[in-house]
Amino acid sequence: MNNFPVIKGSSYVLAFTPDMIMHSGTTQTTEKVVNPDSEYLRELPKHYRTYEEVVSYIPNQVYIGNATYDDLGNTPFPFYDKKWENAKSDGAFGSIVDEEEFYGTMHISDVFELVLFEPEFAKRVKEKLEKRKFFTEAQLEKLIADKSTASREELERLVNEEHAEGLYINLTELVGVIKRAHDVDVNLSAHVMLENLVAKASNVIALIELVKKNNIKPEDIDYVIDCCEEACGDMNQRGGGNFAKASAETAGYTNATGSDIRGFCAGPAHAMIHAASLVHSGTFKNVVVSGGGCTAKLGMNGKDHVKKGLPVLEDCVASFAILVSENDGIHPVIRTDIVGSHKIGTGSAPQMVITALVGEPLTRAGLKFTDIDKYAPELQNPDITKPAGAGDVPEANYKMIAALAVMKKEIERSQIADFVKKHGMTGWAPTQGHIPSGVPYLGHLIKECLDKKTKRAMIVGKGSLFLGRLTNLFDGVSFIVEANEGSGSVEHDIESSNETVFKAKGTSTKGINVAYALEGSEHGSQEARLALKIAASKGIDTVLCDGADAHSQMEKLLGSGEAQAAVTMHYPFPIGVSTVGKVITPAKGKPMYIANTTGTSDTDRVAALVKNAIAGIIAAKADGVERPTVGIANIDGARACAKILRTLKDNGYDIEFADSARADGGVEMRGNDLLMGSCDVMVMDALTGNLMMKLFSSYTTGGQYESVGYGYGPGIGEGYDKLIMIVSRASGAPVVAGAVEYAANLIANDWKAIAKAEYAAAHKAGLDALLSEISSAKKADVEEEAEVVAPPKEVCTEAIAGIEVMDLEDAVKTLWKAGVYAESGMGCTGPIIQIAPARLEQSMDILRKAGYIE
Repeated sequence: MNNFPVIKGSSYVLAFTPDMIMHSGTTQTTEKVVNPDSEYLRELPKHYRTYEEVVSYIPNQVYIGNATYDDLGNTPFPFYDKKWENAKSDGAFGSIVDEEEFYGTMHISDVFELVLFEPEFAKRVKEKLEKRKFFTEAQLEKLIADKSTASREELERLVNEEHAEGLYINLTELVGVIKRAHDVDVNLSAHVMLENLVAKASNVIALIELVKKNNIKPEDIDYVIDCCEEACGDMNQRGGGNFAKASAETAGYTNATGSDIRGFCAGPAHAMIHAASLVHSGTFKNVVVSGGGCTAKLGMNGKDHVKKGLPVLEDCVASFAILVSENDGIHPVIRTDIVGSHKIGTGSAPQMVITALVGEPLTRAGLKFTDIDKYAPELQNPDITKPAGAGDVPEANYKMIAALAVMKKEIERSQIADFVKKHGMTGWAPTQGHIPSGVPYLGHLIKECLDKKTKRAMIVGKGSLFLGRLTNLFDGVSFIVEANEGSGSVEHDIESSNETVFKAKGTSTKGINVAYALEGSEHGSQEARLALKIAASKGIDTVLCDGADAHSQMEKLLGSGEAQAAVTMHYPFPIGVSTVGKVITPAKGKPMYIANTTGTSDTDRVAALVKNAIAGIIAAKADGVERPTVGIANIDGARACAKILRTLKDNGYDIEFADSARADGGVEMRGNDLLMGSCDVMVMDALTGNLMMKLFSSYTTGGQYESVGYGYGPGIGEGYDKLIMIVSRASGAPVVAGAVEYAANLIANDWKAIAKAEYAAAHKAGLDALLSEISSAKKADVEEEAEVVAPPKEVCTEAIAGIEVMDLEDAVKTLWKAGVYAESGMGCTGPIIQIAPARLEQSMDILRKAGYIE
């Protein structure tokens, strides 16, 4: 049974703070400095919404769990002029508090007596918060204590003379202040303290709602991770923290410790991965990831909203909290083994970013883009972003993911719109920086997984690090959440310290057991275990052999019959045995067999190519291809190989030749044919084949991680009865799992019988005689002379192709001896002899008789 951590609960909170828009939102505070008499500042208050309008706003109802994102998606755009019927401020996931309630929470969250209220206002706030049942009586009493209140005149003095930040209602009514915490230290100024208390207070409500909405005991929480976008500290450590413990203290998490994680908009996704890792490792049992909101983002796009006659929609401070716990067999799991990350060397181009965050983790896990039911990138509300010129942010992300799926040949270009609709969601989150970054979906996802409506989702967090002026790097991480299958879809039992058995749930559908010797892998045992779990999910039983004696374990399993095949990174095949790899060609996603990729079929090059062709046919047929087409890579020996194979065909050997996709066609394959998969079996030498395998397997990852294909394949040779599959040290989980599947197919289709039949048919067609005549059949003997002198030079504008590069100079001299001037050269398709137009037919006849061309 897997031990992945689960997402056990969530909460989401909105604090309606219209007066903070003018006094704390950076768009407005900046405007006050650079253009204090602006028309925008005069018009802004006319566009404020009421609390009732904020509660009935459909995206807000989705955020707190009273409506679904499908409800929002089915609502005609724009959303600001629509109302949710029977809207409530209390939701399944959290609540929407008004400005006075939020001010009260800031006061309760203050432990350094920095917040003062006007006495009558303090009483009113206390009465409101009593109904919410967020706080203890002792906390509420603090609101009206003498040292917590001050007259309006004193509040005004503190603002005007002591640099305090005012707390206002009804635009201009001063009801409280936040004092500076130090006379000199700008990091403890009233402005910074207001920002930090807003972040803390909004976080506190989310933490309280988390335990209320999910029937959790606050004392059961071990660790809290805060991932907001603020930083607290003094002049000696400006961002030292700790929001997590400060917020947890006020929320009553008495047994918790914690720390802060920062990553701009990607912070929540980073924090979720940290939390999952802490739980999965057993360090803590219950870890909460939470993040408070940000005053700076209030009214951030206000100018565009006012200009277009819209309400100012960025009028709420948002927060959230997520509980990550030990696997309970019920709640959705976080797959800590399937994590995407934007690495320092990834780059910032959209394709590179989406590949790193979405494509690469899916490939490693053996998943397709369509295997993810829902993607949750930045879930910004388009009602906010589209009027500001930023477009529909979630939709743009989904289109990039879909475009990558098109590049991977998993969907057609015409299916992009359907992909976006099926795997995407209409955004509903407020533009509070880190808040929209994937996590707003987790509350809905928990319910969908429990209701068996969603099986698998990917959370994607992205962030721009240039904002800190320390680097221009982009940032991002992703993780996958899956519905909990209770006992798990894959079971494994440890039999010894060096051997692990991976079994499909129930009885294997193929009845096949494959051993994997992990010795020399560059990606470690965790990657190997993921690979074998993927194989087990396809019904193939596997045994992982690890440790110094991995190969001897593997040989023992093969010898005893416990394993019918083995996958390993190296093996001492005898001369006469070589491997046939299997790749996925990028042009059309078509499988192709590379014959060969390692080993030596014969010490003679042409004979080896011929034997490689037969081995490739055997592998393809045993893998389920009834009549594989054969092409020969345009390399040295290709034409001589083709000549022998054609003779075998004429003598009755059943071989079907492919035709190059290039205009001149033919059995000799060019680079385009490799990319397009013009043939089923591509014949080449081991050195070229090995190179091709590496390119096809890792062209999407940069080379260090082979993510595509089925490995370097089985060793095949006449009379060889072991099924040994080769993968490279750089092979990742998808390739290793592919090699296991490749082996299972060969076993299921009785590869030994197919090999025996193919070799018998080739011998019957005269294979032995043809191979023995290779040296003499190449060309007619050319008399050796001390020196062959070139005839008078002629202008050569015609070319004769089809001559082996090693024979090229001898062919030129053959023409010279016949009195024909010729030059050797290299054309686009390979070696050529250049000849004068008038000499073309004569030259071809000479070369044909000498055996250089057909």
